[in-house]
Amino acid sequence: MVFVACVINYSTVGDLLNLKFSEQISRALGELGFREMTEVQHQAIPFIQQGEDIIVQARTGTGKTAAFAIPLLEMVDARPSVQVLVLVPTRELAIQVGNDFRRIGKYSSARVLVAYGGTGIESQIERLHGGVQIVVGTPGRIMDLMERRALDISRIGFFVLDEADVMLAMGFIRDVERIIASMPHKKQVLMFCVDFPEEVIALAKRHMRYPQHVKLISSDKSAQGVKQVFYLVPSGRKLGVLLYLLNQVKPSRALIFCKTKRRVDELTRQLNFNGFPAKGIQGDLTQTQRTRTMQEFKDGLLNILVATDVAARGIHVEKISHVFNYELPHDINYYIHRIGRTGRMADVGEAITLCYSDEMGTLGQIERLMGKTLEEKTLPQGIPAPKMPPYVGGGRPRHYGGGGRPNYSKRGGGRDGHGAAHSADRRRSGFGDRGGSNRFRQSRFGSSGGRRPSFHSRR
Repeated sequence: MVFVACVINYSTVGDLLNLKFSEQISRALGELGFREMTEVQHQAIPFIQQGEDIIVQARTGTGKTAAFAIPLLEMVDARPSVQVLVLVPTRELAIQVGNDFRRIGKYSSARVLVAYGGTGIESQIERLHGGVQIVVGTPGRIMDLMERRALDISRIGFFVLDEADVMLAMGFIRDVERIIASMPHKKQVLMFCVDFPEEVIALAKRHMRYPQHVKLISSDKSAQGVKQVFYLVPSGRKLGVLLYLLNQVKPSRALIFCKTKRRVDELTRQLNFNGFPAKGIQGDLTQTQRTRTMQEFKDGLLNILVATDVAARGIHVEKISHVFNYELPHDINYYIHRIGRTGRMADVGEAITLCYSDEMGTLGQIERLMGKTLEEKTLPQGIPAPKMPPYVGGGRPRHYGGGGRPNYSKRGGGRDGHGAAHSADRRRSGFGDRGGSNRFRQSRFGSSGGRRPSFHSRR
């Protein structure tokens, strides 16, 4: 939740920007240090107060949650029935949004239930029977509660679809449609997203009434305040380069992205083995493990977190200094969500991408999506090979060569002990061999020349 911190008189909070808040909400906002609204709050809250359907396009870290939590807490009444449903894509985001509702509604009578899988459903059913006004949940658990007839949304007045673009990209469209089908026709629908793809547009046309559109995303999709660079890495050297960069930049708080749960576990183990305390967050962890890890990251007890794109949804942590793309995402739109984890609000952050030669085509697609060319940085020669932890698991080791170390010779090895070996011609370049880099660029730019073309020449 994003506010500009400052201690002020509670009685003045409700009059900010000529918006009237109740004494209970004003008091809570004052204690939270609310001094002025962010742009998304300034533009969205009046429409919501007027009962308008609304689509809000804004990046993470701009105060979106407060933009709908404040007016909705003002509009719910004391009836012990569900009046607001907030649908989110992940457990972490559900917890985050639920906590923000509770903090802002600290002195209101509204009761909030956060419903997600991975925990016992009986306690959530008991809370519903006790009477709640606001439910924040993931699609799967919401449908479970509906099927058990514990959750009745046939009379709700407000429906929020948070991170709608991510929800649909994760394949929840059928679940969302089934949930909406159980709602009354007359309701206020609030949709929040970063991107506005055709799937989201179609959903809005089906279920929203002349929605207002608040767009705080410019045509330049590159995150403001984020320096973006990439390194072209010789085959099999990503882990060594990552360790070198961590030593060089010394991030105060770093988020490292991988594509798969397995890679998250492997990289986390390798970082720890090489002297960089790290923990991973991915979908196979229990909720207790995920919550503990996230709390350590927020409290500064842990400064390196390795995550998948899905597990990272809901990571709303301030002061993340660096984002590392250890692997490029399957969906290039996720790149924008990744780098949005740093450089939030007025902070400055850095996004560092590590690319093998066969990933340069994907990087070119990302550059075209954002409308800008990433700065390429070179690596020095002689970066030492990392230490590899001993293989753990049954059967024949698949990832590590003899003695637990990868094979760095020209005829063997692979990607940091992770994948199949690349062809011999891709291994010839060392860290300082820019001639090899020029060959690598062919798949990205369609040119064998040594000069890196400008973005405009590649349109």
